Amino acid sequence: MKNRFATGRCFCGEIEFRITFPTDFLAHCHCQSCRRSHAAAFVTWTSVPLERFEFIKGENDIAWYRSSEFILWGFCGKCGSSMLYRAEREGHPENPRPDRMYISAGCLDALDRSPESHVSFEEHSKLLDGFSEIPKYRGKTDKKID
Repeated sequence: MKNRFATGRCFCGEIEFRITFPTDFLAHCHCQSCRRSHAAAFVTWTSVPLERFEFIKGENDIAWYRSSEFILWGFCGKCGSSMLYRAEREGHPENPRPDRMYISAGCLDALDRSPESHVSFEEHSKLLDGFSEIPKYRGKTDKKID
């Protein structure tokens, strides 16, 4: 493993945290809750045991949103970046573990693995239909990537 740690942060940098590898998994989630909380076609998640997650700064700036009696979603109270979720207790039908912090991989500066799966794919967005067939461009230019 190249790095032992990864740091993550919100868009504005008000909140920073560190995770210690290894992560539990790396998966693209297509469920409606993830898509709506991130306004995206899917969200890539990972997790670590709570003892391997620590805030570097901004812990008090996290806004926690309770989406059910089980789940809390963590957002930056300043810029709105959706970065985290936690299960407060067992019993959720999808079985997130209360002893884990779930981290949106897009806010991490390093990963210890490649994505391994698509989860809740039955709920996937039609935005992904034909994804691999449409043209790809470098940056926001008209230079095609083959």
